[in-house]
Amino acid sequence: MRSYHVSPAPNRPVRVLFLATVLVVLAGFSAAALPEYARIDVRVDGRAATLPPGATAAMILERRLSALSPGDVLDRDGAVVARGRGGQPTILRAGVELAPAEEIRDGDVLMSRRGEDVVESEMTTRTPIPIEVVFEGAGPLMSLGNMGAVGVRDQLVGTASGNVYAETVIKAAEPMTIKRYAPTSTRRKLIAITFDDGPWPGQTDAVLDILKQEKVKATFFMVGKQVYRYPAVARRVAAEGHAVANHTEDHAILDRVGPAEVRRQIAEGQNAIQRVVGVRPNWFRPPGGQMSAKVGTECGRFGLNIAMWSVDPQDWRRPPVTTLLWRVIDNTAPGAVILLHDGGGDRTRTIEALGPMLRELKKRDYTFVTLDELDS
Repeated sequence: MRSYHVSPAPNRPVRVLFLATVLVVLAGFSAAALPEYARIDVRVDGRAATLPPGATAAMILERRLSALSPGDVLDRDGAVVARGRGGQPTILRAGVELAPAEEIRDGDVLMSRRGEDVVESEMTTRTPIPIEVVFEGAGPLMSLGNMGAVGVRDQLVGTASGNVYAETVIKAAEPMTIKRYAPTSTRRKLIAITFDDGPWPGQTDAVLDILKQEKVKATFFMVGKQVYRYPAVARRVAAEGHAVANHTEDHAILDRVGPAEVRRQIAEGQNAIQRVVGVRPNWFRPPGGQMSAKVGTECGRFGLNIAMWSVDPQDWRRPPVTTLLWRVIDNTAPGAVILLHDGGGDRTRTIEALGPMLRELKKRDYTFVTLDELDS
């Protein structure tokens, strides 16, 4: 009897692993290792390249086989405003431009042509003409005259450069008029001493103690957030007969923010004082003295007068006490508005100078009043 040896069938996982290995090896072959019918050998700008069958002129650009780049976007004066954002390069065969979908042939010798520069498109936009501020007169106090009005203009603008090529005024802007003035009751040598950036724990109370001892009334320009943090100090200011004024919600520099934020800063400063102290401020001082049409508009909305200053010893820089003292004394005249700080940082030197400063000015027959009294 003949016997047969039957080999067992390969294990299925082994077969799958074997096939996967073969596929990986085949995929790793370069186009050069494939049969000639599976590749196209060409030269592009003098360099050899291999492409799959059916490759198009567009594929050469997609694979960046061209040595040349897209064109640029120019403004109407010929200046480049966007590099590589112009026309795409084109592929030439025997000097003839190929359409993007045109197939490449084996053995083709191709050249590329740099993309064309294009001039940016232009569009007409309607933009506001901002209000300019015109100051009239001189002095530390301000009142709003004419509110002014925003104008309107059409501008022809380059879409890539933002250059304005032409402008047509549809409606001219009206300037805002702000009247600067000094107090008129100077015969009695009235002056106003003012404090910014409080209330501040410890420091505002120390200032109030000195003012009480010297029987002097002052005006405090308060920051809304500080009012909420230290309500008892804020109430003490008003309870002792001093004027309370608005210095924004959080001491924002108002020329760095938009109109909506200016409105919010002034409104929140006003609200904090009214809710906590129970008085409606009549005066506003912009942080840093930055006055603009935005500030003028919002002060007009809230019925606020604006107070700057005529004497600034720059106590926030913390000069020596003697320097601070005589900067105030030497520059004070009837109708003066003196700027000091009870908050915003260490005001130890301001507090130390305050008592001698008040006593010396009283010796010179000055009378201290609030801004409301100075302006009456």
